Amino acid sequence: MVVTKEEIKALLNKLQNDPSCRYDLDYFSEKNPDPFVWKAIMEGTQGSIYEDGFFMLKIVFTENYPENRPSIYFLNKIFHPHVSSSGAACIVPTKNDIISVLETVESMFLDYDADLDHAYSEEPKALYKENPDKFITKAKEWVNAYAKLEDLDQFYD
Repeated sequence: MVVTKEEIKALLNKLQNDPSCRYDLDYFSEKNPDPFVWKAIMEGTQGSIYEDGFFMLKIVFTENYPENRPSIYFLNKIFHPHVSSSGAACIVPTKNDIISVLETVESMFLDYDADLDHAYSEEPKALYKENPDKFITKAKEWVNAYAKLEDLDQFYD
């Protein structure tokens, strides 16, 4: 199955107008909108070490959506074992639809220690295994340094 530009535009429009959708979604670039590249603002999950952070995500769909899930990239820095230094998120959602994918990203804020053998980023993985308290301290420092709401301005065109 191939998803068309019109279908992916309609999906974004539906989600933007759905009061139950808790994600702030839009085209990645307002000047040159590509229906297959979105952005999302995600707040760190309450009760997690990322709870005071605001994260800008880049969401890249393929024409094979929803058979293939979209790729997720954190644009601001995050100290997390399942996010590479380039911002790529390593996730395994239960379903490939965009809401399930975003819910899986949200769960990463609480489950940073899950499946460390398949972590994307060695430094957070090693620090967590060596000293979980130092990992938590560093992750919170990065939230304070790179994930404030005002920091997201740099990602708007």
